[in-house]
Amino acid sequence: MKLEFGTGSRFGQLNFANATEIIDYALKLGINRFDTGYTYGNFKSQPLLGRCLNKVILNSRESISLSTKGPAKSEDYIEYCIKKSIETLDCKYLDNFYLWGPSLYNLENKSILKKLKSLKQKGLINKISVNTHELNIIKKISTGYFEEIDGIMVDYNLLQQDRKKYLIKIKKNNLTVFAGTVLCQGQLIESIYKTYFRTFSPFYLGRSLLKKNSRRYFYPAQKLRKHIKTNYKNLYQKIPLSFVCNEEFVDFIPMGMLSFASLKKNTEIINNPIDKKITNKISQWAKKNCQIKDLIS
Repeated sequence: MKLEFGTGSRFGQLNFANATEIIDYALKLGINRFDTGYTYGNFKSQPLLGRCLNKVILNSRESISLSTKGPAKSEDYIEYCIKKSIETLDCKYLDNFYLWGPSLYNLENKSILKKLKSLKQKGLINKISVNTHELNIIKKISTGYFEEIDGIMVDYNLLQQDRKKYLIKIKKNNLTVFAGTVLCQGQLIESIYKTYFRTFSPFYLGRSLLKKNSRRYFYPAQKLRKHIKTNYKNLYQKIPLSFVCNEEFVDFIPMGMLSFASLKKNTEIINNPIDKKITNKISQWAKKNCQIKDLIS
């Protein structure tokens, strides 16, 4: 299954009982890949995930995939993040470690990548990946320059199709492609105000209005929502995720899902996406009418 369970900041706010119920339901639906971050939820999300998965990790570690992230501060800090993550998850090793938000200098300097390669050789991590929003880094990785890198997570959705040609190259170089922010933080489904009044989440509203990366989705997403609702009234909630799912170069899609309903809905879409002819048609309209301009190369 392409779908991964993502544990962002809000996951760390759940109590253990509620979090366990959600994780157990995800496993029941066939989701066996879990993505977190060392600092997520003020350092609460990752330990909570470990507690929820404790029995699975102890009894059948190889039946699930665990990935986490850490910023590219230094070689020592990266090693600390990885060893601390293994300790808090109580998992012996990590299936994938993302170098989160590195600069091009961080990668070209190679010292951090060499440290990660060393930790991989020691069996602490199986895969080395990069989580980036920067188009120049995506381009560089697409050239195959970094032999240490096994995968990449980037924002990829109907509003950010500028990186598609580079992701195809990356896939041809046998790297794993993870597509993040596929719903533009929910804005391809509903407005931020509707989401707020449905969830009463000040975190979501604050992120959407205050963070630059989130604010830039506002008007393009509004335009696309109107087009989809007008022309595909009965399908509009399934279209954004189906589009990414239909892309052959995308291997996995990590998503934050904090309810049974969202887990069930997204799993159903992943297992039975809308016909590619429809998502291609919408993709072409979006490319002409509502791409995020500052990311176009």
